[in-house]
Amino acid sequence: MWAKQVLTKKQVLVFFCVVSLVYVYPIIRADYAYVDDSWRALLLEGASWRDQGRILLEVLHKFLTFTGGTTNIFPLPLLIATFVMALAMTRLTFWYFSRPDIFACLVILPIICNPFFLGNITYQYDGPGMMLAVVAVIYAITCMQRQALVRGLLAALLIAVSLALYQLTITLFVGLCCIEFLWSVRNRVEVKKILIMWGERGLQLLGGGLIYYFTAHQLVTSSRGNSLPFDSRWLGVVSERFVFAMDSVYALVNTWNIGIFVILVITAMVGFVFWLKNIPTLVGGQLGKGVLLVGFISSIGVLLLCVPGAMLFVTETNQDARNYIGFSALLMLLFLLVYDVLERVWEVLKLLLVIPVLLMFSFCYAYGQVLIAKKELESAVAQYIAYDIVADEQLSAAKILYYIGPRTAGNWLPRGHAAMTYMPTLRFILSGSNTLLHPQFMTRLGINNVVEGDRAVYEAAVASGKHYRRVVDRKFYSIDLTDQGGFILFKEILDPEDYTLQINEK
Repeated sequence: MWAKQVLTKKQVLVFFCVVSLVYVYPIIRADYAYVDDSWRALLLEGASWRDQGRILLEVLHKFLTFTGGTTNIFPLPLLIATFVMALAMTRLTFWYFSRPDIFACLVILPIICNPFFLGNITYQYDGPGMMLAVVAVIYAITCMQRQALVRGLLAALLIAVSLALYQLTITLFVGLCCIEFLWSVRNRVEVKKILIMWGERGLQLLGGGLIYYFTAHQLVTSSRGNSLPFDSRWLGVVSERFVFAMDSVYALVNTWNIGIFVILVITAMVGFVFWLKNIPTLVGGQLGKGVLLVGFISSIGVLLLCVPGAMLFVTETNQDARNYIGFSALLMLLFLLVYDVLERVWEVLKLLLVIPVLLMFSFCYAYGQVLIAKKELESAVAQYIAYDIVADEQLSAAKILYYIGPRTAGNWLPRGHAAMTYMPTLRFILSGSNTLLHPQFMTRLGINNVVEGDRAVYEAAVASGKHYRRVVDRKFYSIDLTDQGGFILFKEILDPEDYTLQINEK
């Protein structure tokens, strides 16, 4: 029967290549310059990666572009990273399944199909490097050298590589270690071997951290990764961030898909109990079994902590979706437990795994449409501004124009409102750091003198300047001329985003 057909390594690789390319297609089609991409393409420098301890991302981009600058060659890096990711997922599939079928491949898909990971791969510059960091983590987990010392050194080196590409992937390593432990219990591995595995993974993590600390971390000048001060507010801040992360995960559930999530969770809980019952039957002493029992139960809590991961403990306040890379491990465990239960009941039932996979793809394609809507709105507003600038003699002659964005409504998007209403996580993934328009966008329309401005400077100029004149006053923005120069001032958007409200008023 086709459902029981064992796949070869080549067939598994082809499957992941095709499915992964289909998954990232909406990102390629949208071709949206996301947050940092515009200024990276214009400033032609990658020092910020080095300053954040991500030196290998700078090396990677210079290698792919054959230049010393930040030339935009999207989507080539994404395509390369997608293929390498397919290789890594193939390796991970055979790590868990010696004779995988098509449904075993579906279990591994959350590695790339994590909804929050869309916030990572949307970045045209950073995204491919983040994917390669995930690849390094997978190869660290699946390192199969026989000698423990060599295996440990290789794994530690790969962990250091992942950190030098994107530090938050360390939470995925921890999450995959938890899954490896649970899977070992399921397969009735000896207690002693499981405890040795714990020790090896801990040493690999420590070794990788030390290699990274004494190499790439020495280049860090940014304070974004500094630890939270351990004071009376520490526990409150950490708890607040964890609750926010869990709320973000819960936002994936809506009235139409709640049935799918409930069935998945209940089935996974049954599988978890099945695996838990193996502990008393393992070969080993009672003390070791007791340690495994505590670790087994605690692993779920660790996996939940891996969702926000290191962002719980750093001073950086920006809690964007791209930080939740550890959710891939939690989602993969969910699929693995469901797969095991369905296989025990009736192998044909594994076909049901297609439904949550389809849900993830549906979410991705909806996100792609939201990106296109965002890009179209930015293009339209930029054209309005460009026309006003070239049509006015004084504005055309201005040496520099300062752009001041709105305080709120950065993701005001009428065309995307319906999708973001039914899938509220789409707005979260789009990022709260987004604005209606980035000043670097104006270069696409031949306006090369618009730079980021400061609202306080503008207000001071208006208050003290003798020469102040409003040249343009439009729905979304106004353009003023002062002694300090020209200012493009965006207004706060008060119009409803929901188009149906206008229809109802009729």
